[in-house]
Amino acid sequence: MTKNVIEAEAAKFAALETQINMNQVVATLNLLFNEDCTVPFITRYRKEATGGLDEEQIRAIQKSYEDYIEREKRRAYILETLEKMEVLSADLKKKVLAAETLNQLEDIYAPYKSKRKTKGQLAEAAGLKPLAERILEGSISLEELEAQADQWINKEAKFNEWKDCLKGAQAIIMESFSHDTELKETLRTDYWKDAALVSTKRDGAEEVKDWQKFKDYFEFSQPVSELKNPKAAHRFLAMRRGMTLKILKVEVSYPVENSVGLIQRKHFPVESAKTFDFLMKTAEKAVNTSIHPSLDLEVKGDLKKLSDESAIDVFGVNLKNLLLQPYLGAKTVLALDPGVRTGCKTVVVDSTGKLLFDTVIFPHEPQNDVKGSQTILERLIDHYNVEYVAIGNGTYGRETLHFVEEYVAQVKEEKVKATLVNESGASIYSASEIAKKEFPDKDATVRGAVSIARRFQDPLAELVKIDPKSIGVGQYQHDVNQSKLKKGLTGIVEDCVNYVGVDLNTASAPLLAYVSGIGDTVAKNIVKMREELGGFNSREQLLKVSRFSQKVFEQSGGFLRIYGGAHPLDATFIHPERYEILESWVKEQGHQLKELIEDQEIIQKLENDKELSEKIGQYTHDDIVKALKAPSQDPRTEFKSTDFRKDIKTIGDLEPGQWYPGIVTNITQFGAFVDIGIKQNGLVHVSEMADRFVENALEVLKVGQEVKARVIEVDENRGRVALSLKTGESIPKAAGQSSQQRSGGHKGGSKPRSHQQGGGNQRNQKLKNNAFAALKNFKVK
Repeated sequence: MTKNVIEAEAAKFAALETQINMNQVVATLNLLFNEDCTVPFITRYRKEATGGLDEEQIRAIQKSYEDYIEREKRRAYILETLEKMEVLSADLKKKVLAAETLNQLEDIYAPYKSKRKTKGQLAEAAGLKPLAERILEGSISLEELEAQADQWINKEAKFNEWKDCLKGAQAIIMESFSHDTELKETLRTDYWKDAALVSTKRDGAEEVKDWQKFKDYFEFSQPVSELKNPKAAHRFLAMRRGMTLKILKVEVSYPVENSVGLIQRKHFPVESAKTFDFLMKTAEKAVNTSIHPSLDLEVKGDLKKLSDESAIDVFGVNLKNLLLQPYLGAKTVLALDPGVRTGCKTVVVDSTGKLLFDTVIFPHEPQNDVKGSQTILERLIDHYNVEYVAIGNGTYGRETLHFVEEYVAQVKEEKVKATLVNESGASIYSASEIAKKEFPDKDATVRGAVSIARRFQDPLAELVKIDPKSIGVGQYQHDVNQSKLKKGLTGIVEDCVNYVGVDLNTASAPLLAYVSGIGDTVAKNIVKMREELGGFNSREQLLKVSRFSQKVFEQSGGFLRIYGGAHPLDATFIHPERYEILESWVKEQGHQLKELIEDQEIIQKLENDKELSEKIGQYTHDDIVKALKAPSQDPRTEFKSTDFRKDIKTIGDLEPGQWYPGIVTNITQFGAFVDIGIKQNGLVHVSEMADRFVENALEVLKVGQEVKARVIEVDENRGRVALSLKTGESIPKAAGQSSQQRSGGHKGGSKPRSHQQGGGNQRNQKLKNNAFAALKNFKVK
């Protein structure tokens, strides 16, 4: 196929895969691959061409197109290779061209793939193919064929006697079964429908560290068809990790007799054939040594791809919600990075994130300098007019928060708010080259505390400085395909940064690097020129930046904002390519351009101008009006702290049946983790998320969302808490609770005792099956 034909077919494939209109797909592909446009740019500034597709739809089109091209490249390689081998017959070429999937292509190519000759090929070269054909015909017995052994023996090829010839003929027949593409495709379909994935404990598993974490999979079996469900992705990834650690043996189970029966029906002569028993053994051997192992690997590989995609999707949604979570904004913050022996690193940063002061306090053991620590914090708060105290949520984070709330006067009097901040990845940032360059004379712990403060002020601006994998909202992120994970997460960060836009005169180089069309090198060049100029006064000045081409300007210009600059529209999401038409419109109306930003009546007049709308397009017209009405257009909401219950400090303080305010910290396929104000996060299993059936946790929850959760199970020994978000009247009876306690009659009632009767244990066991069982192999790194 020619390049144009391939591209046209790829567009059809993408339209079919994504169920998006063909014209929209063609327009999107043209922008992506012919005009070299980025996804954020197309999403915001080329809506007329795409019909208003969002970034997820555009990335789906891009992926489908790339998948098609990958398949066609493989097809072309196989055709070229077969031609060079001089084996490409008209029939074989027809089969290669008709293959619809990569698996089908590989089935066709399999017989020609090996550089070393197979046993069947060696036997065929020795002249044993006619013997194999006669055995398949079944009209003559093996004994009768043995009587003719002289015509098959070939000592030069090391077929010295009859049994060698018989083995050679068997190898030819086995390979004919194994390489039957129609048979393989039928079995492939049957595997996905009827096979099961079986996991067992390997011999010597006990010698591996933490082997007991996988005990749920020591005698485990689940239909492959169920494991295709994204909600089951964590199970396959857990089994795969156990397999990698040599704790588990994981196999695909499918009845051998089913496969043998399929071969029999397609290839065997009648059952009365004289070679029937031999052919049955040959078919069974082909199934056990070639067909099933091949399909086993293929199914595991496909499940790995599906599970990877599911895990990456969940990670991406969690990351997006974390990056776009409510932000504090330009406020002065005192931040504490908690520590015990080495003390709590304490910093104050101004409203722009600039470090003003740093010190160390020792409110915890062994020093227990409560009074001294209290005095330092109170003086810093007064001196710098601190508005918020941010505390890292790592080790001793909650103890530090309790100290601040109990002893620091301004916090006790509620003049200043103290809150925990997710510190995942702060230590990685503190040791990075970016941090060292900004604070060359400061300890890594001070840099980490600064990162906590800035993360509180603007999570997006700070989190872009570290690898997204280090942020701590993923599941099995070290087990999935790393290149796909990096590509997926980079796309999420890019979408978020461009969705919010950046202040050209304050954005860091890492933040600028994610802006559409810019990248690391140009971002550094922007910062360098900004320092030389003392700040940019207009978007036009960007064209003077080294390597900032007209194309880069086209792709990035609208996302870079300048406040108080020479051109009023530079402070909005309006793209510079629209300036001329807006300037003309304002002039025709007899107004100044700056009035377009300030005067709602003029904006209303522009909104009602149908002629302008037809000229520039409805989508563009609507976006311009939206940008003028809200110039900053920051979609994020302002920070609002979560007020945890003050009467709980540890897991032992929790009471089943009681409600607790919390915040969602992570979401997986099987549920969500919720911080309710103690060290351990509680787990809300997907079955406990709502009074209705929930197919996907991401449908109802997002990272950073505030919730009210009810405790339904506490396992103090293992440090686990099961929660429910259901609002129904039925509250589970906790172990040892009376009906009065369960209904809240004793607000501070006694803690539950172990239950001695069966009914409660059955309910508890059900809860463990839902929530705690899902925790077995969950790990965040």
